[in-house]
Amino acid sequence: MELYSLLEKRGKIQISIIRYLLDHNLTASHQAVIEDLKISSFLFKTNVEELETVLGEVDVKLALEIDWKQEQLRLHKSNQADLDALYHYYLSSSNAYRVLVYLYWNQSYTIYDLAVELALSEAVVYRLINKLNTLLKEFHIKIWRGKIVGSELQICYFFFLLFWNASPLCEIQKKVNDQTSLRFVSYLEKLLKQNFTEVTRVKLYLWIRVIQTRGLQANMLEHKHQEIGLDPDQLNDPIYHSIRDAYFLVMSHSATFGSEYKATYLYLFVSTMFVLEPFDNKLMKTDYWPTYNHQVITLNEMVVNHVKTFYNIRTEQIDPVFVTNWKYYLSQIHSRMLFFKGNITFFDDQVLYDRFIKAMVYSPNLKLAQSIVNYTESILGFSLLEASKQLSTRIYTYFINQMQQFSQKRIIIGVFCNRDNLQTNMMVDNIRREFDTKFYIKVEEAVTNKPYDLLIADSDFALDIYTYEDLYIINDFKTATDTTALTELLHRYTQKEGN
Repeated sequence: MELYSLLEKRGKIQISIIRYLLDHNLTASHQAVIEDLKISSFLFKTNVEELETVLGEVDVKLALEIDWKQEQLRLHKSNQADLDALYHYYLSSSNAYRVLVYLYWNQSYTIYDLAVELALSEAVVYRLINKLNTLLKEFHIKIWRGKIVGSELQICYFFFLLFWNASPLCEIQKKVNDQTSLRFVSYLEKLLKQNFTEVTRVKLYLWIRVIQTRGLQANMLEHKHQEIGLDPDQLNDPIYHSIRDAYFLVMSHSATFGSEYKATYLYLFVSTMFVLEPFDNKLMKTDYWPTYNHQVITLNEMVVNHVKTFYNIRTEQIDPVFVTNWKYYLSQIHSRMLFFKGNITFFDDQVLYDRFIKAMVYSPNLKLAQSIVNYTESILGFSLLEASKQLSTRIYTYFINQMQQFSQKRIIIGVFCNRDNLQTNMMVDNIRREFDTKFYIKVEEAVTNKPYDLLIADSDFALDIYTYEDLYIINDFKTATDTTALTELLHRYTQKEGN
């Protein structure tokens, strides 16, 4: 679910103008914005004028300069500019978002009540609810017959993600850190032998507030662990017992005595939302994976074995710090996949995915990532929704890229310049600096008794003494054209199985 889709039309246009300017070095012509955003001249004029006013009122350290004579827009951006408050400003005035907030605070509604609350007609309210039900589908919940229905765990999870992604962290902190939550989190730190960061504390405060505010129905009070999906071995997890003990000691006065569902909700949150530190988990006594859930362990091992086999990597070749980190990350990610459905981002998942790939993974192995996603669905026993597949593919692609650095298989590049031996050494250094951070390569001065995937030379003269699969000629010095051609060549090698 993308929060951008909840915005009113004016909010979408104005945020799109900001994003456009950020992507175009802070300046653009009026006509370019109109054409690229596909809006009319009238909508452009009214929205840039309003945006100029909004940026003056909302403290995000941005200012819009409109030059009507030269027909230019310019965005003035501080190094400390933070768009969270601006996004929250537009969301807060969105009717779709206001409906969700109303449902958070009220267990039930009537169309008339919502119409009065939002100052809208009942027909508009019906359309809003239909729109929201389309978006809520990925969370396996819906608005139906005067209330939001579905698994209570999923409803709590949805509202947590909604507020976590819709509000600036400082605003969340102000609203959710009541004394009971403060005491609980402080005591939990002692039991878990952890020192939570401020962000982790705010996460926990918000989750506690959500499960308290929801005020579960009487027939939900006797949750069974198998109904929530806990592995029986998870009941032996010392972290589960620490959370349960902290809950009943500090917070049980706010729940029906004897009911453990809230303690279980807290345990699932800690197991999936990166609350604990991967390097300092003193309570976890498992043999290898930091989880007691066997299905999560199966998922973890499947992912790692696929990547190790594909790139011919042995465990002892992998950096121990990397192993510790990714044991934790994979366990948290797969636990979240198992216990919770859906995800919330502000913008479209595909946009985020494309930008992530461009910034972090130069040559993504999407075929291997897709294969892992397919096996994941097989182990889980259900198909992931498209948004969840996008998120999973993004995570697996990044893990694959990280694991590649431990592969012993490199693209072997030999360099030889006929005219100048010093030029050979300079070219080796140049190629290494240019491509070493983008591809897994080994570059050296070419020798006659070694096979190369790629030979780079200054001419094709007398190269029959070398063994190579591909040849690239660089005349005198490397140009931008050479860089592009070599990039495409190395990318093709990277996509080959086992490289």
